[in-house]
Amino acid sequence: MASYTAVLGQLPTRSWPIPVQKAEPRLLLTRSRKPAAELVPTFIELFQGVHDHRYAFVIFVSEGIFTNFSDLGQLALSIRCGFITVTYAILHAHFIYRYLVLNRSIFIQKYFMPYGLILTFFYCFLHMMLWTAVCEFFFYGDHERKEYIHDSFKQLYNLTSYDFNMVIALYWEGSNEAVIRSWIGVAVVSTSSTYSMGLFFVLGHKIVKNLKSHSNISAKTLRLQHQLFKALTVQTLIPICVSLMPCMAVWFGPVFLLDFRAIYLAATIAASAFPCIDPVAIVFFLPCLRKRLYFIGSGPSMSSTTHPNSSFRIS
Repeated sequence: MASYTAVLGQLPTRSWPIPVQKAEPRLLLTRSRKPAAELVPTFIELFQGVHDHRYAFVIFVSEGIFTNFSDLGQLALSIRCGFITVTYAILHAHFIYRYLVLNRSIFIQKYFMPYGLILTFFYCFLHMMLWTAVCEFFFYGDHERKEYIHDSFKQLYNLTSYDFNMVIALYWEGSNEAVIRSWIGVAVVSTSSTYSMGLFFVLGHKIVKNLKSHSNISAKTLRLQHQLFKALTVQTLIPICVSLMPCMAVWFGPVFLLDFRAIYLAATIAASAFPCIDPVAIVFFLPCLRKRLYFIGSGPSMSSTTHPNSSFRIS
């Protein structure tokens, strides 16, 4: 899979070592072709200052089959960016599922398999296509935008911006069409992200309210639902910290020439650990999973003494 670099804000004149993060779409970094002492900067550092008073952020492919500019490569980059919002869509589905389970919805009991899963995949696909369309129609790296960053790109990377597939938002110092398109694109993705966070809080509030009012379910089931909701809350806070907040800083930092170096340094490290942190939240809050993990770590002798009724089903 190709690596990605995010050039955000005004391009500075110095280079910085970077951590490489290829697996997560939330933070788009790069591997450099230069020696280690001349590694290209992360977008953490690219908010460092003003360079030629340029107000833009750029995302481009640095390596792989889509490095050189092509229509297919440009579309692949846009789709890659679209995967960022899939995280939000998956969490939406999880919150809705948890809410319907608490209300003993007939949909969950009769139609979730397979229609619920199909609907979930379709919903995630729509989210991805929304951001993909924004990158294609509003952030497309056309000749004007590439020309705008050409000198800085050449100075910093010793490469020509015209040769790469790029997603570029240009807030000022461009044609009316480029500036207006950039603002519309940022407005769409910001609204999408804000809507996602709002939906989390609304559904979370409804779930908590239902947990408090359900007196007709057993104490064991109620305790399990509380544990599942705590795990879901932590799983929601993680992408807010390592995805939403960094994205907002990426989008609006160049507008106000703000320096978010500390935020991005922490976010890069956190995103690298995200694949590990996410399942740990579930294991930590669910005693049944902790016990299973303990039995596995204790070896065959311990696991063989497990009570025959220790199997469990989480809904």
